[in-house]
Amino acid sequence: MKIRGIFLDREKNTAKSLTLALPTPERVYVPLPKGCSASVKTGQWVLRGNRICDCEIPVHASVSGKVEEIKTMECSGNSFETVVIKADEAQKDAAVKTPRADSRESFIEALKASGSPAGRKIARAANADILIVNGIESEQYLTAENRCMLDDSELITAGIALTGKLLGINTTYIAVASDCSEALAAMEKVAAKAPNTLVTKLRCDHPGGSDLMLVNNITGRSIKPKETAADKKVLVLLPSDVAFIASYFETGMPFIERRVTVDGDLVKTPCILKAPIGTPLSALLDYADANTKPAEKLIIGGLMTGRSVTDTELPLGAEDSAVLIFMKPLAPGKGSLNDPQQKTNCIKCGRCAHACPAKLMPMRIEKALKRRNKAALERLRPDLCIKCGACTYVCPAKRELTKVIREAAEIIDRKGGEEQ
Repeated sequence: MKIRGIFLDREKNTAKSLTLALPTPERVYVPLPKGCSASVKTGQWVLRGNRICDCEIPVHASVSGKVEEIKTMECSGNSFETVVIKADEAQKDAAVKTPRADSRESFIEALKASGSPAGRKIARAANADILIVNGIESEQYLTAENRCMLDDSELITAGIALTGKLLGINTTYIAVASDCSEALAAMEKVAAKAPNTLVTKLRCDHPGGSDLMLVNNITGRSIKPKETAADKKVLVLLPSDVAFIASYFETGMPFIERRVTVDGDLVKTPCILKAPIGTPLSALLDYADANTKPAEKLIIGGLMTGRSVTDTELPLGAEDSAVLIFMKPLAPGKGSLNDPQQKTNCIKCGRCAHACPAKLMPMRIEKALKRRNKAALERLRPDLCIKCGACTYVCPAKRELTKVIREAAEIIDRKGGEEQ
């Protein structure tokens, strides 16, 4: 049985926008993985592509210039280290070697060395026999992957062929939303060239791009509680992941930049930018003529699943697909930006439960959390939430149910609450 989601207002303001190269920012704050330390020192000069952190998934300099400092930053209560690089005018590339791979193991190791999120994904699904290229951007405003499918079709073709050959993939499915006609046409051409590849047209409901819905609706393999796509021998990659794989094995340049959508009601010129990892959000917003003074909501990522932040100097991360900024909470029916002051009592309509792709009962979870009823929470399994935000979006009482479920899951993790 297929899993269905909810339909969101599309609001794809940059769907027709071309990718623009962001001018090199004055400095970047390249974030390091938790628990990892920089391998460079203050005062050291680096080139684009030089390693600056030697962890399992290394991190590379996204600009050439001088390391100013190793700085600790905070986001949503979590601290992380960054390497602050002041960019020079030359912007020279490091001398990189083109990677070679002739086996599954060497392919995985090469990709992990690239610093790309794709390396981590492939390492977790090394035994996959199906590849899904996830071109579904079900959330409002997100368009970076759609633009990748339009601009980088040749790289996607080459990336599918290389990944399929070295991982032993039997079939590749390219998932595209039914209302993205240009991307569908572009991916049909890719499927005609890439081996054992099919295009799958899916409804544009949310969270259609989640592993839970993709794997179930395309392959028929149901992901059970606590399972992942990898457990079902399915590898899920974004179009940008696949395109990077081809580019990396052709040029040897590691993962140092990404496409990002900049949009929101305070953005005068919504756009899609290609920017160095570690670019301050302020540089992206300035380029798009955003007015940050009256901002009430700044979001990194999607409107439904992204994280709300307040500091415009936070850096662009390796997996950040969008920067959205809004003047005020959106009107009723706009989900995660509902005004908390409009919240009313639950009317027991059940819309949240009907909308949940994981088949949870958000209204009962909220009640159990309020009572700190650990036994009830363990039965209701808030830890299975995929954080899609659908329950919050559909709630007519404007209750922040996604936040409630996250808090409930944390109580189970730390074995809090009281038996009742």
